[in-house]
Amino acid sequence: MTTGIGKRPYPWCKRLVVTGLTLIPVSLTLLAACQSRILYFPRPYGAEITTAWSRKTSGKTIQFLTNQGPQRAFLQGNLTSARNLWIVCGGNGSLALDWSDWLLKYAPAQDAYLLVDFPGYGDCQGTPSPGSIRESFSAAVPAATAALGWSQPPDPARLRIFGHSLGAAAALIAASELGIQRGVLLTPFTSTMEMSRAITGLPLGFLIWHRFDNSARLAEIAARGPAKISIFHGTHDEIIPVSMSHKLAGTHPRIITLQEIPQGLHNSLQETHAPEIAAAMSDIGNKP
Repeated sequence: MTTGIGKRPYPWCKRLVVTGLTLIPVSLTLLAACQSRILYFPRPYGAEITTAWSRKTSGKTIQFLTNQGPQRAFLQGNLTSARNLWIVCGGNGSLALDWSDWLLKYAPAQDAYLLVDFPGYGDCQGTPSPGSIRESFSAAVPAATAALGWSQPPDPARLRIFGHSLGAAAALIAASELGIQRGVLLTPFTSTMEMSRAITGLPLGFLIWHRFDNSARLAEIAARGPAKISIFHGTHDEIIPVSMSHKLAGTHPRIITLQEIPQGLHNSLQETHAPEIAAAMSDIGNKP
């Protein structure tokens, strides 16, 4: 009678474990390699969109060059005697001009607005990344302030940021690059590293190559001196948890004001709470 002692028990279990251990790093590598496709959703402008924008706003296109190739941003608002220049950045699935009509209707009329697309979006060549976005700001903002007739380099005291979602992270990169201390942010995250955990439930931040770190950028702002940042975030945000804005505001309560929007969703705050956001922009636009 065979007892089975000394036999190799269940060789299929060993194969399964080996296969699983092999697939895990392969899957993580694929996730890391494809993250730019998960993070960015670039699209071009359709025919006549920029022409229609120019006719409607009497705005100026701002042409500039980076290592990514030719880029184009859009300048609108008060172009003759602007009080401030706002750097405006939309989310990962939007284009800069998607915000043009909202700014015309709600934003302070005494200011100018530079609507900036990520590289690879709209009429901009290249591929988006934190580094390429930073390079865009370093070229676009001086070009815009020159078009306004301002002296160079741009005076940080007359610059403001406005960003939504991933655009909030981009706007904070602009603040880091140009020393900007005042702005309005909609639905920001803490960092893409922490977002990876929020989405997957796993500590995969070490895999993130496109590292947008709003916590670090806000710490830089706080360290530079007096500042004022107004954050809006919906309690029912289905993409970025409102707890992330609570963390940002709680870390820097002296410079950040958080307005939590009951029932607010990720992509609709500018529609449901436009007067409140416009009031914050008016306040942030004032001199310190």
